[in-house]
Formats: sequence, structure tokens, C-alpha cells
Amino acid sequence: MNIDDLIASMTPEIYNNMKQALELGRWGDGRAVTPAQKEHTLEAMIRYEHLHNIAETERVGYVDMTNKRKKKAAQDDVQPLKIIK
Repeated sequence: MNIDDLIASMTPEIYNNMKQALELGRWGDGRAVTPAQKEHTLEAMIRYEHLHNIAETERVGYVDMTNKRKKKAAQDDVQPLKIIK
């Protein structure tokens, strides 16, 4: 079995368990997620999301930049006031 077969055999429950383990830093049985496990789990999750066409906003590592863009645009409209005596 290669990595593609392994990812194809993942169920949504396995995916959600992996996601929760990364969020908490611990597996369901309480053991800590090691750096190597974190790396492999992230890769598996990214491949799973790509294979199953998970929405971009639901993917691991997604950062919503829309609010930051609006905030930056609002800040760009403000110009500093200099008082000269």
C-alpha cells in the first residue's frame, strides 16, 4: 500500500481525529503528538483535503484574510495630522 492508497482509505472520522490531535497536541488516548507525527499528520490531512475537495475555508491552516484586508483598507484612508506651531 502506498501513501495515495492510504489517504484514499481514510474516513472522515480518521481525518477529524487527526485534526483534533493537532489542535490539542495530544492523541485521543492522551499521548503527546511528536514533531514527526505532526509533520506526517499534516501531510496526510492536506492530501485528504485535496483528494476530497474540502472547501478552502475548512482546510487545515486556513487563515481568513478578508477582515485584515478591510482593516488595512480602512487604515489606509486615515492620514496623520501634523500640527505646526
